[in-house]
Amino acid sequence: MSKEDLFSSTKKRKKTIFLSIWLTVNLIIILLLIQTFPSFRFSRSDFEFTSLQPRCEFVFICDLDKDGKDDISVTYINEPLPYKKNLQIFSPLAPTGVYSFSFFWDTLIDASEILMQPQDIDEDGEIDIPIVAPNKRDLILKVHNPIGKIKNVINLRQAIDEGQLAGQITFSDLDGNGQKEIITAIMSTFSGAPRAIKVWDMEKEKLLWAFLMGCAPDIFEVIDINNDGKKEIVVMGRAPHNGVAANGTDDDHSYIFTLDNQGNLIWRLTLGGFYTRWWIKIFDIDKDGKLEIVASKGCDREIDPEPGEIRIIEASTGETEFLHKESPSFSEIFLLPKLSGETQIAVANSVGDLVLFNRLLHEIKRVRIDHPAIVRGVAKLGHNPEKNYLFVQAGFTKFLIFDEELKELFRYNLDYFSDMHLLSFHTFKNQGRGYGLVNASRLYLLEKKTWPFLKWLARLVTSKFASHLLFLIILNGLLTYLFALKISPSNIELRVQSEWLEQAQDLAHKMKNSLFTIQLQAENLKLMAQKEIDDASRSLIQPIAQSILDDVSELNRQTRILMKILAPQPLILKKTEINGLIKRAVAKYVDFYRGKIDFTLDLDAESTIFAVDETQLEEALSNLISNAIEAMPDGGRLTIRTTVIHSPRKQGIKGLEIEVEDNGQGIPEELLSEIFKPSFTTKKGGLGIGLTITKRIIEAHGGRISVFSRPGVGTKFAIYLPWKN
Repeated sequence: MSKEDLFSSTKKRKKTIFLSIWLTVNLIIILLLIQTFPSFRFSRSDFEFTSLQPRCEFVFICDLDKDGKDDISVTYINEPLPYKKNLQIFSPLAPTGVYSFSFFWDTLIDASEILMQPQDIDEDGEIDIPIVAPNKRDLILKVHNPIGKIKNVINLRQAIDEGQLAGQITFSDLDGNGQKEIITAIMSTFSGAPRAIKVWDMEKEKLLWAFLMGCAPDIFEVIDINNDGKKEIVVMGRAPHNGVAANGTDDDHSYIFTLDNQGNLIWRLTLGGFYTRWWIKIFDIDKDGKLEIVASKGCDREIDPEPGEIRIIEASTGETEFLHKESPSFSEIFLLPKLSGETQIAVANSVGDLVLFNRLLHEIKRVRIDHPAIVRGVAKLGHNPEKNYLFVQAGFTKFLIFDEELKELFRYNLDYFSDMHLLSFHTFKNQGRGYGLVNASRLYLLEKKTWPFLKWLARLVTSKFASHLLFLIILNGLLTYLFALKISPSNIELRVQSEWLEQAQDLAHKMKNSLFTIQLQAENLKLMAQKEIDDASRSLIQPIAQSILDDVSELNRQTRILMKILAPQPLILKKTEINGLIKRAVAKYVDFYRGKIDFTLDLDAESTIFAVDETQLEEALSNLISNAIEAMPDGGRLTIRTTVIHSPRKQGIKGLEIEVEDNGQGIPEELLSEIFKPSFTTKKGGLGIGLTITKRIIEAHGGRISVFSRPGVGTKFAIYLPWKN
């Protein structure tokens, strides 16, 4: 049969295959369009996250130099020096509005020292930066100016007993005499020591009074409730269930109570059982000239948990004015001011509801987020002073932004962090614009940007939705052209070559079917020999049948190798963050091998966005990771590194190196030249094509892969990928 006759005989079948592929590809792209359409909001306003710092221990906002722009004070653990931590005080935005650091102060302090809210402590017109340093039973307060010079040192002697530790610390003029006192919350561990609110004379370094309690004073607010010029202390006492009691309170119940400026109890409410806590906001919610305490209740126990509650309490008397109960546990409560003058209450719960209440605790609106949710803040961002946004954490990684009508505007996936209660949200002002800080796995700067029309149009053009739509149009045009194209003699040889590939694949499938029939007959023959013939014949037939089965097993293995090698693997390149791809590949193994394999990721901090076939590259990396794990049957360490390699041209990227290294059994030197060859394997039942396919994928990207190994020491595979736009 001539080449022309061969092509003609298969033309009809090819058209059918082509049509099926065309319909399948169009269906996939249409599904992508449907999926990505909601992700592109046709709005000229958007929110943007920028990573500033590692995760911080404390974050405080204050205008340190009184230039009308807020500055940031943070502390975070210094990794190379675990007994030290970084203290940084900086402005996160340069005058041009371009992100940069402008440091006031950058130093190391002892890990035990605690940064507190910067404020004018001594009323001298200069912002002070207080740092508390526990020293055995004393609390030493170091008061710094904004550039780090110590102005004053205050020693609160015998402030804490054994088993106690300092909690919240605040400076306030309680009795209206023009001099601030130091108000401290004293916590305790499992020692059985009582907790307390203690008030100190700052000038004389003398304890004025202490109110002991069994509950843990997690939150307290200092405020003039009665408008008499003297301030009261409103305390929220958590119930940690450690068996401590004092002054009519224990830690099997949670409380809200008020103390006057001399430490006398004004009123007290017993509100929940053990492992319950409350969050409070103090505000004149009904604008009648009297303050109310708006409180939400959460319960941390899993067995027989108490229902959540929202209460509005009259601050001067402790009487509950309004009460709302429901079974889920509530989280922190926030007030949502409205332009109409009405103030609403925003709160989320443990089943993932975000709820708005009015001042009478009537539900206004509720939306489901499908993850345990916590409202982290209510604030205005950007230049528009009219709109408030709600900032909500959902689960361990999702940070969401809602408008005042609880419409979701933005969703950002944070890196995983261990305790969802540790995330915090803060707002600050700079050049008349509102910004946010999100302290999670890292400290992030949150901006609301309004895009000029041309930039908005560029975002539309470069969005996934637009690219998928354009791809659909181009692909259909190209496939239509190819389908209608008449086959010229010059193309016949290429078509026949493709036809031979199809025939080879078809032959491999037929071989597989025939081998299955032979295997079945051999197994029947072996079974008959066991049951229906004499011993002499059985001893002759059974070895023959087993020999056939062994050969069939080997042929099946070779057929699987052949089918895998013949399978076409065209590259589908797209911009991919290689570090993120590596994290996803490793995540499949971490939980299963936890405690046995130590997975270490040493990933280049520079951007690793390359044009690659994401699926195939992940397959190649997974092959190397699984091989490394199998090389460490008794456990060990698996390290993956990435290094961005620059060309001699300034800022030009030459490529990316990926190293996968284990400290396993190693590979003998005489086998190193064989490991990438098809069918080579040291595993029982292995096909021997994992590394062959890995090498083919890397080389298809224009890269290369090499291996370095020593028996008993370990193995390292090094992959080089060239830069592609």
